[in-house]
Order: sequence, then C-alpha cells, then structure tokens
Amino acid sequence: MKRVLILGCNEVTKRLLTDLCQHRTYASDICLASRQKQDCDELKNLAARMGVRVVASGIDMNNVEGAMMMVRIFAPDLVVNLLPPNLTIEAMNLAVKAKADYIDGTLFGVPDIPSPTSLLSKQFKMFAEFQLNGKTAVCGAGFVPGAVNTVIRRAIAVDFKKIDSIDIVSVSGEKPSSGKSGNTEIDDTLYSEDVKTPEVKVYTGPVKKVFYIENGRVIETTPMSIEGSSASGSKVYLESSPMITDLLKEIPDVNNARYFKLGRKPSQEHVPPKDKLDLLEELGLLSDKPVKVGNVEVAPVDLLAAVLPKMTPHAAAVSGPVEVKSKGLASYEIYITGISKKDDKKVTRSYIIKGDNEKSYEKYNVNAFEQMKGSALIAGVKLMCREKWKKPGVFTPAAFDYDPFYNALASEGIRVIEGEGKPF
Repeated sequence: MKRVLILGCNEVTKRLLTDLCQHRTYASDICLASRQKQDCDELKNLAARMGVRVVASGIDMNNVEGAMMMVRIFAPDLVVNLLPPNLTIEAMNLAVKAKADYIDGTLFGVPDIPSPTSLLSKQFKMFAEFQLNGKTAVCGAGFVPGAVNTVIRRAIAVDFKKIDSIDIVSVSGEKPSSGKSGNTEIDDTLYSEDVKTPEVKVYTGPVKKVFYIENGRVIETTPMSIEGSSASGSKVYLESSPMITDLLKEIPDVNNARYFKLGRKPSQEHVPPKDKLDLLEELGLLSDKPVKVGNVEVAPVDLLAAVLPKMTPHAAAVSGPVEVKSKGLASYEIYITGISKKDDKKVTRSYIIKGDNEKSYEKYNVNAFEQMKGSALIAGVKLMCREKWKKPGVFTPAAFDYDPFYNALASEGIRVIEGEGKPF
C-alpha cells in the first residue's frame, strides 16, 4: 500500500479516487492537490461518503517552496500526475524532491521528427535524478504509447516469429454532418472582407512534415501523402505520432511502421450572401468613390468595411476545422505483418480496440479515446501501488513485462479484438 499524491483534479481524478477508495489494498493515504482547491474538496467529500479519509490541498506548481511544504507534510510514496502536459517537468521535479515514485499518462515534448540521438520525450531528461533516488518514473502510461505498445509487444511475442511491418489506424469516431453540402456547414454572415477584399499575404514559412519508418530509417514526407482505410471504411491519411516514435525507440526490431488518422474534420464554409451584396450594390454602398459626410470624405465601401465584422480574427471558426463531439464508435486499429508462429507463413493480423463515444460522454463527459487514456493510466497506477513496475530511472511501460499491464487493461475495460487482414 502506498501514500498516493494525485496532482490535478479532473474526471480521471474522480475515477481513480473512486477505485482507490473501493479497493483499499492499493493506497493507505490519499492526497488530492490542485490549483483549484475547491474541486479537490468536492472529491474529498465524495471519498468521505465512501468511508475513506482523503486530504485536499491547493497547489501552485510555479510556487516551488509552497508545493514542497505540502509534499513534506504528506510525504507521498507515489506521485500521480494528472496536470496539463506543460507542467510535467515541474511535477517530476516535485516527485524527485519528495523521493517518491512517479507516473503520468502522456509523453511531453516528443520531437516532431525523431533522430537516433533524440530522446523519446522531455521526461527522459530526468532519468539520472530518479535513478539516483532509486525511484521509478513511468511516463506515457495512458493509452498512447503505454497501452498500445503493450498490445503490440504481446502480439509480437504470441503470434509472430518475425515481424515485417506495423500499420496503426486511429479513428476518433463519426462526425455529425450539417449544412447544405455534405459535411460542410454554410456560414452566410456578411463580413468586412466580402465588401472589400484585403491585400493577400503569401505564407512563406516552412511546410510541416510528417514521418514514418521504412527499413529502419525515418522517412519525412508531406501530410496526407499516403492514404489508407479503416476497418469501417473511413479514409485515413499518414500522420506523425508519438506512437511511431515510441516503436522506434522501444522496439527497434520494427523496421517498417506507419500511423494513419482521419484526414479531415467537418468545417464551416463561408459563402458571401449574394442577396445582401446585391442590395448594397443597388444602394451604392459598395462604391469606392468618396462622398462628403460633414467635413470628411469617405468612400461608402470603406465605411462599410470598417463597421462589418472581420473574418480574419475568426479564421479558425469560419474557414478551418470546427471541433465537434465525436459520435459512434471510436477505434484504434493495429495491423502487424510478419511470419506466423503457427505455420511459418506470412500473415497480417489485426488487433482492434473500440470505444463508444456516446457512452463515454454520458458516463465520463469525455470522448472514447480520452476514457481509454484514463482507464490505462488507472491500470498503471494500480501496478505502481503493488510495485509491479519497479526499476530506478525514467521509463515507459515498454520497459516492463507486458502481461501484468495487458491483464490490468482488460480489467479496466480495454479489450482487444483479434482478426486477420487489413483494409488497405
């Protein structure tokens, strides 16, 4: 049993706290710490109703002295980091000073394009500090890369003599359609740019690159340059992913690996309202010839452009992707090709994890992938509490035997559907 300090207060905090309170073999004492202490107090009261005493504290990760005072008082054995990724290093430093073990769900600062000399993520810069303390830090123990890497390692060990390639497909779910043209929502607001087009500026900055692994080498290419298909028939496109970086660093036997995801999201298309523009034209308000108003001469179109809302500040909402709730089933699909242990033949096997977005929103107020991420992290915390993951330094779950985590994932509802073949 561990004295567990949980940093951050969100839906995963509530799920983890409930689990630890219901199964009291994992933690002897629990402390919740967040910048918003009132959020921790609400969960503290929930734990009290379950008959468990929980301590709540406010914490500012930028106030190192104040944070350390709280840590000295509670003296945790394990720090669980549920804070935003940009506070990861501060949370790890806190665990080092407390001489505690540490776990988080997300890799922070993964390089855009990996190289032989680059670290998997910024967390690994803390390796020496944890090793010196004889303490364990497990990073990225959420769904990606933790759970997915574990599924892949188990599949390779159980089903294959030799592997040739791994393709990963991420489908967050169906997106609701709206508007008059397929999945595009029409925005017919009259904007300043509709009556007077601004000077066009050409972007000359660097073009984003994505990567994949081919014959053990990192290959850079342009986004959406390679197309694939999901099990449900959705078009997916090549993208970069920390999952591929993780394979490159943690499973060097994987010589070929690619990651695909849905390439487009529903967007709003701006269509200038012709009826309004025709009326303005008829009234002479689109003229660029100055007229005198009082002591000032002004072109009607300039006045109109000045009073109408501008499209440019709202570019993301007007002409770019619009984030909407995912619907239907989300799926994370792994396709491994290699020589089968069963009959020495070349085969492609599929390992698919599915989640229901509607049920996830209803129960946890997050999408299915976020729910899976939380479930995987909770499974990892339980392993840490029982010292199933114990090794001085900083690691991902790939550094440990895959079986305990794989079984723990199943217990948390993450189940793998196995099959053969791939849709592309």
